[in-house]
Amino acid sequence: MLVAFPIGLFITSLAFDAIGVSQGIPSLWSAGWYCILAGDIMAVLAAIPGAVDLFTTVPPQSSARSRGYRHALLNVLVLFLFIAVAAYRGGPAAAPDQTSFTLSAIGVFCLFISGWLGATLVYRNQIGVDHRFAGASKSRTVTVNDWNLPVCKDEDLAPGQLLLAVIQGARVVVGRCPDGLMAFDDHCTHKGGPLSDGALVGCTVQCPWHGSQFDVHSGTVVAGPAKDSLKTYDVQARDGQIYVFPKRTETEKAA
Repeated sequence: MLVAFPIGLFITSLAFDAIGVSQGIPSLWSAGWYCILAGDIMAVLAAIPGAVDLFTTVPPQSSARSRGYRHALLNVLVLFLFIAVAAYRGGPAAAPDQTSFTLSAIGVFCLFISGWLGATLVYRNQIGVDHRFAGASKSRTVTVNDWNLPVCKDEDLAPGQLLLAVIQGARVVVGRCPDGLMAFDDHCTHKGGPLSDGALVGCTVQCPWHGSQFDVHSGTVVAGPAKDSLKTYDVQARDGQIYVFPKRTETEKAA
């Protein structure tokens, strides 16, 4: 919600400066300086929830994480450019010169690129998008410190429901399809999309980012653009609890 303020204020400041100088209207370049000041303040405020999203919502080891870093670095650059413009001019009475215009123009150009990256994070990577449908609750996330501990109760997983379990740092999706319980890696093998946020139809999960589909039991690709199979895990239900384990090789099973 806050990102609209620095975007609008920085662009407006450049427009006010240009019109004010070309038409000889000091009140306009004064307004432009105040827009820069307000834009700097709002940019700092907008960066706080942005940083929270980057490090808590954006999946690690994904294309969105690297895109988020570029988005953040550009935003920091834009902020420093407009802080430099405000400091260089020194106050609202100072008319913008060539240096001021150049820095502002570079800042607005970088702002457009950053805005495009931010929109991609929202519309393609669906960061910050609420995926709940009518009557549904948000997907659950649990943290387990040992593979030998249960991730949830058997009754906690209804048919078609997915749960994200972070087990000793590994992000594992646990769910129930018509063939029973299953567990698989949270990272889509295409661009790292969060499969825990995807759609489970039958025993096929679809990535919410680019639509890749995987068989949840074997991990094989049902539909691209992903080409590599998905890592799957063993699941057991014991005494009303659900346990997840890394798959064992045939040699380990025989032993």
